[in-house]
Amino acid sequence: MLLSGKLVQLLTLAWLGALSMAEFRCGRLDEKLLYTTNERAEPSENPWVGILLEDQGNRYENTRCSVVIINELHVLTTGTCVKRFSTRSGDTKAVAMLGVWDETDSPEEELSCNDKDFCVPGPELYKVVEIKVHPQTDKDTGDNDLAILRLEKPVEWTNWVQPICLEGTSEPDTLTNRNLHYTGFNHMAPEKGKGLAMTVSTQKCKHLTSSSVLVPVNQLCGYPVKRTKFYPGAPLMDIDVRDEMPHNFYLVAILVRNVDAGQATTQVYQNVRRARSWIMENAK
Repeated sequence: MLLSGKLVQLLTLAWLGALSMAEFRCGRLDEKLLYTTNERAEPSENPWVGILLEDQGNRYENTRCSVVIINELHVLTTGTCVKRFSTRSGDTKAVAMLGVWDETDSPEEELSCNDKDFCVPGPELYKVVEIKVHPQTDKDTGDNDLAILRLEKPVEWTNWVQPICLEGTSEPDTLTNRNLHYTGFNHMAPEKGKGLAMTVSTQKCKHLTSSSVLVPVNQLCGYPVKRTKFYPGAPLMDIDVRDEMPHNFYLVAILVRNVDAGQATTQVYQNVRRARSWIMENAK
């Protein structure tokens, strides 16, 4: 009996999804995908990034903010991204769209395919039932711009929906002058993107952004290779190396804003390394 192409794809995806459950680990990476200048992520790459939506009753509005999966019940984003949600528990109207590669896809779509006809399952929606903003958020400086969102139901892990690691086994003392990876969604294309950014000193950041003041103490700046503007909430990631091999990504910061000044676009990130105890305590 001959099977249709779509049915074969669905059966293959189901098999891969089941296989991934046994192979699951946070921060999964494929080394060959690290060494590329391609700004478009593969459909199965960086499976911890989603989109924050607002439930408006008859439709979902894209807030143009990314979320990062940190465990089966929680995602991380910026505090600024959740300002629109006045209700912080229960029916918050916030929704996390996970397992998304093309942000124009809807959960009703069975498959999302790239131009090479590689397909992944369509995205899934998870209602947010609690929003916790960092208690030390500074409204004047913008520091500690973080929020943890609790989901209504646990995320079902597949090859296309997995969490980021929150820490590495061995981490540098400073994030300055580090060439780090970032991923998420942006204003140029609907597909999930990725890139590299060199983190710079606070003085260099002040110069790049033409600012009169330094960035807040818990924030840092990245100078990206490309000027594509990614949505707030995009994760900045380092790589945990074990036995001389890149083992997994771990989260070091999330994007809070992009600054255009002259010929430069600078990314301003919220350092999550200094907020890990708060994140872990509130993501139980």
